[in-house]
Amino acid sequence: MAIPQTLHAEQATRTPANVGAIWTKWLRQEDLSLLTEHPLLVALEDGTASLDVLKRLLAQHSHYSRHFTRYLCALLGQFGDARSIQALLANLREEMGVDDHGHDTHAEMFQRSLRLVGVDPNREPALPATAQLTSAMLAHCKSADPMHGLAAMCLGAEAIVPLIYTPILQSLRHFGFGHEATEFFRLHIEEDEDHALTMLRLMEEFAEDDPARGELGVTIGSEMIRRRVEMLDAVWASTSAPLGAVESRSHNSSDFWRVPSSLTANVPNRLCHPNVMAVSSAADNKFSGERKHRVHIVDLPSHTISMTIGHLEVGEATGAHRHNYETLIYVLQGIGSSVVGDRVVEWKAGDAFYIPPWAVHRHQNSANEECVYIACENAPLLQNLGGIALREELSALHEA
Repeated sequence: MAIPQTLHAEQATRTPANVGAIWTKWLRQEDLSLLTEHPLLVALEDGTASLDVLKRLLAQHSHYSRHFTRYLCALLGQFGDARSIQALLANLREEMGVDDHGHDTHAEMFQRSLRLVGVDPNREPALPATAQLTSAMLAHCKSADPMHGLAAMCLGAEAIVPLIYTPILQSLRHFGFGHEATEFFRLHIEEDEDHALTMLRLMEEFAEDDPARGELGVTIGSEMIRRRVEMLDAVWASTSAPLGAVESRSHNSSDFWRVPSSLTANVPNRLCHPNVMAVSSAADNKFSGERKHRVHIVDLPSHTISMTIGHLEVGEATGAHRHNYETLIYVLQGIGSSVVGDRVVEWKAGDAFYIPPWAVHRHQNSANEECVYIACENAPLLQNLGGIALREELSALHEA
């Protein structure tokens, strides 16, 4: 992974204001502040984090970074011009150690650091937030629009490397680890590499031709930074658990004594999902395919309710399906009807209607314009109660 000169040369105080001017229109100050002020990174840099905390972060970072060449290869596959492919191949060659005169690859250096620090990622399963970060990065890199992958990798990874690696390097030095253990992180902070700037130039070319794609890039960069912050949150929250036991955050009968006597507000870093309908995620695309119409999933850290935005084109209908959670639907636009059990519910913009648990239902657009509606469900509540949320797509026999 690479560090743009304009970023890493000014990291003495690690504040968002120190990011070079070339990045100001692409990286949001509030997103960078989430990194520079994150309690985990602050604790690593000032020497107050324990060695177990450092090990836990390195294990989770390993789960994410082991797919780095997959991200790059997926992104390369979205370009059709030789110039762009050649520019990005330089990064891939360095990651894989090609034409590097026998030097270790970046992956080998990182694995050596893990061994010397005593980190075995196989004992630390990927936390859900780490898996989500990995999945989101790969989904963006696989997008047919290369701006997705460029923004995710450049703004959500390459450009912010110093903000993440500097605290790790400081912590390694604090615990007395030497050259071999710190080489990977020093290389990525100090070495004059321009891979991020190469990606930035490609992004700027896209934005020059279409300003809306530039705005899309900023949105995706913001999303990926916040997903990384969620991984840091999860690592920080897991520090009270024994190493090797952080994969499960659910409670069971033996935890009854942990029920508190008062509430403490736990405000997540990510409280907003910007431009929900502007970008389709891998989850959106998979769910839309199953539902046979376009759906956008609202991606927010709610534990009891979910929200989706559904679209029905003219004449379009969903497949028949049922689930054991309740649904409230509010119609934003259009006119249509829904079959709910043995009843037909007619609806229009401004109406709300209810789908009871396990009732077979399907929705139909009845007008000459697109229908748009919001669906709110309690599926996360059932999932968190023990994975008991169920949803079933039914055969065409139910659609007659």
